Amino acid sequence: MADDNLMIKMDSLNKSFGKIMALNNLNLDINRGELLGIIGPNGAGKTTAIRISCCILKPDSGDVLVDGMSIHKDQIKIKSMIGYLPEEPNLYERFKARDLLRYFAELYGVPRDNINRRIDDLLELVGMSHRAEDRINTFSKGLRQRIGISRALIHDPEILIFDEPTMGLDPATSHNIREFIRELKGDKTIILCTHYMDEADSLCDRVAILNQGRILDMGTPQELKSKLHSDIILNLELEIADSSAGKIIESFSTVEEVNVSGSKYTISLKSKKDIKEIISSLEGNIVSINIKEPTLEDVFINSFKN
Repeated sequence: MADDNLMIKMDSLNKSFGKIMALNNLNLDINRGELLGIIGPNGAGKTTAIRISCCILKPDSGDVLVDGMSIHKDQIKIKSMIGYLPEEPNLYERFKARDLLRYFAELYGVPRDNINRRIDDLLELVGMSHRAEDRINTFSKGLRQRIGISRALIHDPEILIFDEPTMGLDPATSHNIREFIRELKGDKTIILCTHYMDEADSLCDRVAILNQGRILDMGTPQELKSKLHSDIILNLELEIADSSAGKIIESFSTVEEVNVSGSKYTISLKSKKDIKEIISSLEGNIVSINIKEPTLEDVFINSFKN
């Protein structure tokens, strides 16, 4: 029985380039309306997987089902459902921004009566209305990314695939593009490939960690972070090194591990429950306090240790 909630199913995908195996029996399900993040080192297979899903590459074996349709049989329908923003958008540089979007609108069969309004709405969405008549070759990388997003959205696709959309951009532009993606969340099924762990953490419903063409781990950002040995790291520096401090700290039930370096204590805890009591027990002898919760970067690094 078909799962109506399932939008994309990557089924036993294999792909090699010469002696390099990019995908190794990859299986991945993506739900309708979900924002799925795919993270992994360079060469992990992220771009290969999404290019196969977009019908740009053919797998050596396996299939991708998009809303129940196979990439081997229904390429035209699948392509019409997907808006794809590659890491380096292939924009025709001699085109003006408006003309470029019109070209792709006509290519995707957007009704002619709707094209001008659609272009105006998208240029406004990405803050590019004032550059509509300027040529692409006059734009910075950040502005090209904005036009690339508009191009990906021009035919109002059900699925959006972004491959490193903020790579190499300044912080302000990266923030704006993340906000664009956040606004689209829920209305579209979105795949986001990124090297930025905080980006995946803040935007994604689930995250898949990919390496050597296989899924190492997968779950919500919180589920992945909860798998780490400790939930909280408490760093304390004492004014005076005290041999009894370690014993006091270890007496609390949530403390899993204590590492001492001179007067500095790194404390691994299961939860925040005892933090106030630990600090109170050492009151008057504390120089500095730092509390660190696990991040996706910690999860990512830990995945390659196992």
